[in-house]
Amino acid sequence: MKWWFFALFVIVVVLLFGLHALLFFTFSHENYLESFLLLFPAIILSAYLFLSIIVEPKESQDRKLEHLIKESLHELNLPIATIKANIDMLKRGEQEGKRLKRIERIESALERFKRLFNILSYNLKRELFPIEKEQVAIDRLLQERIEFFRELKRNSFQIDLEPLTLTIDKIGFEQVIDNLLENAVKYSPKESIIVVKLQNGLLKIRDYGIGIEASELPLIYQRYYQGSEALSGEGIGLAVVKRYCDQEGIGLRIDSQKGQGTEVSLDFSQLIK
Repeated sequence: MKWWFFALFVIVVVLLFGLHALLFFTFSHENYLESFLLLFPAIILSAYLFLSIIVEPKESQDRKLEHLIKESLHELNLPIATIKANIDMLKRGEQEGKRLKRIERIESALERFKRLFNILSYNLKRELFPIEKEQVAIDRLLQERIEFFRELKRNSFQIDLEPLTLTIDKIGFEQVIDNLLENAVKYSPKESIIVVKLQNGLLKIRDYGIGIEASELPLIYQRYYQGSEALSGEGIGLAVVKRYCDQEGIGLRIDSQKGQGTEVSLDFSQLIK
């Protein structure tokens, strides 16, 4: 709302200058001050009413949108909890191997849906409220996300993770890691390895995939830009990564060569106390 206060200030200043000119050329020096003090409250009131006509509908719309988002997220969360509870009951009462595997696949799909729901909830709330930061064990979070990609049974991973705890926006950071690991997997041959190292406050994710042309490197952070049109995607992953790193004070660097792979570096030195 800061710009509304600035607009009010500009309107008041313009009206005051106009009033000054009117009084200076219309009234004598003796009654100038009295006339000014008489009309000044009317100018302030007029500016306030003018802005109220503009601001109030927007504030009302924002309140309605906030209520709709909260209510919708709450309603979506209820069936998720119900499905989870029923899956747990089915697993406890089931002994047959094949049926258990089917239940586990349903549970895995539900976990992925919950994660997508949390990301949707995070992105919606971020537009309305400040996101609270929390202490996050970066090495453990990386391990969890790498295990998820390992379950896809596509690429193998070589990891070397030193313990590191930072106070950051956790869900946003998970999005960053998922985007970087997904890119490494998507743009690499299945038989190639992906290296993830966390040492001395520096995270490096290295793949040996198709790489990026030097002429394309300045474009990779642009929204909807894609390095390879032959592969699926929306071209927003690195734009999300760049925005998050800029907001959190994380240094971001991408080194790549066509046909030799890509290395992404995240420098957490500014966040280490």
